[in-house]
Amino acid sequence: MGVTGLTGGLIGSFLGQPGYVIGMAIAGALLGLVIGYFGEQVFFFFVIIGALLGGLLSIYIGGTPMAIIGLGTGGAIGGFLGVNITMFRHKS
Repeated sequence: MGVTGLTGGLIGSFLGQPGYVIGMAIAGALLGLVIGYFGEQVFFFFVIIGALLGGLLSIYIGGTPMAIIGLGTGGAIGGFLGVNITMFRHKS
């Protein structure tokens, strides 16, 4: 939760407003909370959620022609989060 919150805060810092830093840090922390709740068997869940969020954000920012870039990037980041979460979890 702390890692995703920090990452969200860093992403928010690139947007230039203090409110974005706080908002993105909270969003990142909430994402970390969801990751912890669902566990390690949800890799594809994060890929799908990442692709959907990336696609919607890219359509909002750059219009429909940018949707494919946002879908691919969002899916990659979602997969990256899923893999890292499974690596850092302790095996019981």
